[in-house]
Amino acid sequence: MKKYAILSLIICASVAVKAEEEFFSEGVHLAETVISTTGTEMSLLDEATNVALISKEKIEEKNYKNVEEILKDNSNVNIVYSKNGPVVDMRGSGDSALSNIKVLVDGVAINPLNSFNKALSINSIPVSMIERIEIAPGGGAVLYGNGVSGGVVNIITKEKVEDTGYLETDFSSYDGKRVSAGGNYNINDQLSLGINYSGQNSKGYRRDEEVKNDFIDGNVAYKISDAHKVKFGASRFVENELDTDNVDKALLEEDRRAPGNVYTDSKFVRESYVGKYEFTPNKTFNVFTTVYNNKIKTNGLSTDKTNGKISTENLKEDTTGVLVKTVFNYEKGSLILGMDSIHSDYNGESLSTKGITTKNDFAKEIFSPYILNRYNLTEKLEFTTGYRYEWAKYNLKTESNTESGKNELRDSNEAYEGVLSYKYRDSGNVFFRYERGYMSPTPGQMTDKKDGLLSFNSLEAETSDTFEIGVKDYITDNTFASLSFFKINKDKEIAKTKIDNDNITWNNINKTTRDGIELNVENYFGPLTLTEGITYINAVQKGGENDGSRLEEVPRVKLNLGANYKFTSKIDGTISYLYTGDKIAQGIKNKAYDTVDLSLRYRPNEMLTLKAGVNNVFNEKYNLVEKSDVATPAMERNFFVGAKIVF
Repeated sequence: MKKYAILSLIICASVAVKAEEEFFSEGVHLAETVISTTGTEMSLLDEATNVALISKEKIEEKNYKNVEEILKDNSNVNIVYSKNGPVVDMRGSGDSALSNIKVLVDGVAINPLNSFNKALSINSIPVSMIERIEIAPGGGAVLYGNGVSGGVVNIITKEKVEDTGYLETDFSSYDGKRVSAGGNYNINDQLSLGINYSGQNSKGYRRDEEVKNDFIDGNVAYKISDAHKVKFGASRFVENELDTDNVDKALLEEDRRAPGNVYTDSKFVRESYVGKYEFTPNKTFNVFTTVYNNKIKTNGLSTDKTNGKISTENLKEDTTGVLVKTVFNYEKGSLILGMDSIHSDYNGESLSTKGITTKNDFAKEIFSPYILNRYNLTEKLEFTTGYRYEWAKYNLKTESNTESGKNELRDSNEAYEGVLSYKYRDSGNVFFRYERGYMSPTPGQMTDKKDGLLSFNSLEAETSDTFEIGVKDYITDNTFASLSFFKINKDKEIAKTKIDNDNITWNNINKTTRDGIELNVENYFGPLTLTEGITYINAVQKGGENDGSRLEEVPRVKLNLGANYKFTSKIDGTISYLYTGDKIAQGIKNKAYDTVDLSLRYRPNEMLTLKAGVNNVFNEKYNLVEKSDVATPAMERNFFVGAKIVF
């Protein structure tokens, strides 16, 4: 009952504010710009899609400790938990989210070529470095290519323009400690240097588990002239973790912190190098060139405490990409011409508990040009069209105790879109969007494992057709709302069948469909800001013996409510409510759950910020992963305190 009392408080808070309090003048959205859906800066209100923007101010208000927490607090995003770590899911991608949502850092994708333990690692980006996060559900295939039917998340890091520095530290339940420090120094008007460090360690919620990681980042920006700018950046993230597998449900009823039977000691390393060049000879023409290299390495040793059996894995991935984008601005709109060239190598060696050793040597090359044109039919009516074509080449080699295989093949896919947007007044528009997208198989998906032995399959690319109608506007002077209705039809969707780690097969299922509604509302009442978001998705198979069956890891309903109140110019507090509906996972129904979080922030001066909070206030007991007889429990009530100094 207490949770529902707080829920009622959030909903009713808008009418409790005195009428004479000063309203925000049109909120913040009229001035905010995003780049994730059009490739160029554009007003959030003019975007012809349901984009959500999470600013650094909102991040600091809630005192999030990682990217996972930030995204989980948005109703458009569902977090799927698996051996790949927390994976971002939107618009019902569910179990295939890793391959259908693209996560970018400053416009560069960090999705791995192959799925393996913590390969995405969204929490490797420190919160202290984030300027804003753009969440664009449902598409972006022309701009971003393969695997974006669920959408795009673009994490944009801070670009300092002044000499600044910061030091931040947090302490949390289960012996959690985090420290971040960094700064930027402008040597002159043309050259600036920046460096950031973040490190944390924790004993973990379950006994015997612990994690420790370190991140360091450095960048150099040089303005050669008004027309030429270059920037170079490098980062390294290292995480050492000891975790355990799922626990028997009966045992969890007695002991929520009980460890599993299989202990895994692993090390994960991500290294990134990015160079960017911008050429702007005049106001109508720009060329953006990005060259990057991402390296991922992971190794792990798993031991079953019940029988002493072990398994190991040593994996590495190396991806190099060149992204070129030109922008022509003309009287009636803008034209983008771009090209992506990406080469990925994956090498892996693993030993199963059955004593079977497998070795993989995979490579995938992509070359993909695209074009996107925005044209103003009238002063208020805009039409956007785009097209992308992709050529892909695979080189696959496998080897096990008893056999080896080799396969080379080529594939091609195309994406296109059409968007009609009508700005019926300065603060509102309505849009209609159609997009054809695709997801070509990863090399790992093109190999099946039977009794630990690898063999090639005949998996084909999946295609998606997205239909969407949406509207966004200021309903009143202090209330901003965004509403979208969408339908996603997929053909030959790629699905996994897993019996155990030694028996995994991939196949194209017949057809699937996802019908959904997304509603997000923000209210501004002087010192009080309210946020409400709800998403409904019905994701099912179509045709065949499983016609009408729900797709896995897709909750039908997700609801997020929040309130931030500024008690004084120095003190503010935030309360958040999260409801995640039931879902199907591993063939069984996982029950719905809801949580409430509280946080408080005190800023005695411009330099110092003190913060404290409670997560899962009412100690809700729910599971991150649940199967028929085992589960991985979520953290119970937990606390944090911290401080930040800016100089």
